[in-house]
Amino acid sequence: MGKRILSAVLILIAISLLVSCNESEIGVFYGLSHEEKVKDYALPNKSTSEGMVKTGGYLYVAASSIYRKKAEGGELDWHKISSPDGYHNCTEIGLANDTIFILAYDADDAKPYLFSGTGDGSWEKKTTPIDKKISRMRVANDVIFITDREGHLYYSDDSGSSFTQDTSIPDSKLFSTSTGNFDIAYGGGSYYLNAQYKLYKGNPGGFGTEFTPTHNGKIWKDKEDVFTRFYYDEEDDRLYTADNSGYIYAVDSPSGASKTSWVKSDSHTRSGMGLQGIIVLRVPTSSGSKHKVLMAGTGINSGRGYFMVDNPRTTKRDYLDPVPPRNREYSTIISDFYDYNAFNLSKAAINSFFIDEYADGTNFDVYALTFGYGVWKNTNKGGYERGWNQE
Repeated sequence: MGKRILSAVLILIAISLLVSCNESEIGVFYGLSHEEKVKDYALPNKSTSEGMVKTGGYLYVAASSIYRKKAEGGELDWHKISSPDGYHNCTEIGLANDTIFILAYDADDAKPYLFSGTGDGSWEKKTTPIDKKISRMRVANDVIFITDREGHLYYSDDSGSSFTQDTSIPDSKLFSTSTGNFDIAYGGGSYYLNAQYKLYKGNPGGFGTEFTPTHNGKIWKDKEDVFTRFYYDEEDDRLYTADNSGYIYAVDSPSGASKTSWVKSDSHTRSGMGLQGIIVLRVPTSSGSKHKVLMAGTGINSGRGYFMVDNPRTTKRDYLDPVPPRNREYSTIISDFYDYNAFNLSKAAINSFFIDEYADGTNFDVYALTFGYGVWKNTNKGGYERGWNQE
C-alpha cells in the first residue's frame, strides 16, 4: 500500500510540474533549452578561432587545425583537412583571389609562417620579410596584410608572392599588436586601418589620412582606450568600429567623410566591457521585410557573449547603444535567449562573426568565433525563430 501511495504522489507532482511549466511561456522555452541536447559537429569545443572563409561552395575555419564543410546548410559535420606538414595551431585564415591563406606555427619552435592553399589540404609556404616573427594577418579586397611583433606593417597585392613594408603610418608601426586589435577593412574605394589608438584611411603603402573619430577638436575616446575591430556594411555604405570600453562608432560614406563625421553611442556596455567583432544582419520577418540588427562580441578581456543594437542605421547616437540580448521579444530577431544562456555562449569571448548567406537571398547562418570556447552557429529553427548550437 505504501508503495502505491508513493507512486501516486510522484505522478501528481509530475503532473503539477508539467502544468506549471505550460502556464508560463518562459517556463516552456527554458525547459526546451535545457532538454535539447547540444549537438557536436566535430570541431574542438575548447579551440580558439579568429577567422572563417567561404569559397568553392565550402566553409573553412581555423580552429587549431583547418576544418571545412559544405556551405549554405549543405552539411552539418565539419571535416578536418591536412595542416601544413610539421606545423600546427592555425587560428587565422583569410581569402585572397580565391586562395586560402593561414598562419601556422612550427611544431618545434612555435614560430609562425604564412601558407597558401586551395582547400584540399595541400599547402605552400610563403616567404615574407618577417618569417618566424609574424604576429597578425588580415585580408581585405584581395590584399594580404601582416604585422610583426613590433607592430610593423607589410602588405602583398600579388597573392603573397612578395611583400612590401608600409611606412606611411607615423613612426612606421602600429604601436603594438600583442592585444590583437590591429584590423583592416575595405569599402567604397578606400582601405581603413586600425592602428589600435588611431584609425587611418587610404591605400596600401599610403595610409596618410588620419581617420580617428574626433569631436570638438579632440579624439573621441579616452587615451588608454584602443579600437578593436572594423565592419563595413556595403548596403548602407557605413563603417563601424568599437573600443575596449564598449562604445560603438559609425560613419556614413566613409571614403569621403572626415574624422568629425563619426557618430558614437551615448552609452557603452555594462562595466565597460570591451567590444570585439562587429557584424550587421538583415533578418527576414513574417511580414516579408528585413529587420536590421548589429551584433558586437565581447573580447578576451571581458568574455560575456555579445551585445546587440536594433536598427543601427541612423544619425542619432543613442541608436548605437549596445544592449545584451536579454528580452525575448527583442532577441528572437537573431538569438533565442534561452539557448544563449543554457548553452553558455553568454560566457564566451567572441573574437569575430561570419555570415554564410544562402543563394536564395533570404536564409543565412551566423557563426561566432571565440577565444577558447569553440565555434557557435546561429541558424533558423523553423518559422522566424533562431537558436545557437556549439559546432
